Amino acid sequence: MYSRELDGKTYTFGVSGKLWRDALVMYDHQTRTLWSHITGEAIRGKLEGKRLKMLAGMPKIDWRTWRLNFPGTKVLSVPVGAFDNSFSIEEQRRDSYAQYHAGPETGVSGMHYSDTRLNNKELVVGVKHGDRHRAYPTSEFQPKPIVHDAIDNVPILVFHDQNSGATAVYKRTPDGLTLVFEWCKGYFAVDSAGTTWNLITGLATQGKYKGTRLERLPSINLYWFAWARYYPDTSIYGR
Repeated sequence: MYSRELDGKTYTFGVSGKLWRDALVMYDHQTRTLWSHITGEAIRGKLEGKRLKMLAGMPKIDWRTWRLNFPGTKVLSVPVGAFDNSFSIEEQRRDSYAQYHAGPETGVSGMHYSDTRLNNKELVVGVKHGDRHRAYPTSEFQPKPIVHDAIDNVPILVFHDQNSGATAVYKRTPDGLTLVFEWCKGYFAVDSAGTTWNLITGLATQGKYKGTRLERLPSINLYWFAWARYYPDTSIYGR
């Protein structure tokens, strides 16, 4: 997720249909500049070299969980079958990339990836802070879905739910004191002072810090080969 504001102007974007380093390329309607959706960098055109500000989006969660946390939500949706009634609902919901996800192929360019620190298609949570990059293999989030770490000397909490894919990264220093968390159940954790935190919203729901919200950091879920190709200097948690 990126801010559409850059140098005092607001831009709108579309999908170019092009790929760069095996990843989608966006373009802005105002200048037709091409942008990487992985880095937010303008790679060709009038704004080449500019970079969009990455924002911390909400974790991917099911509708029931979202509605419990944000009961006033309005829904923008397109009815299933609105564009092509020749396909059944099941066919329209089918993942067209299921075979790709299950197979060894990496991208569409046929490029050989040489960073063998992890398997090419191992899923990771990619985190960037300052000039530092770190990959968190999703296998690290078993049996508990939280990891304590520090990146660029900033203590962080990384949450990843294996079942839903929900991911959130927070600074764990709400008042300058570094907190340590213990996962309790679902999307909740308790810190060493007994405060309960909602890992979806980052909000303290009970205890000493009730009403306090942890600062969320941007993150991205993707395959190792893709993360390593864009950020070859990345470190790997646990390695």
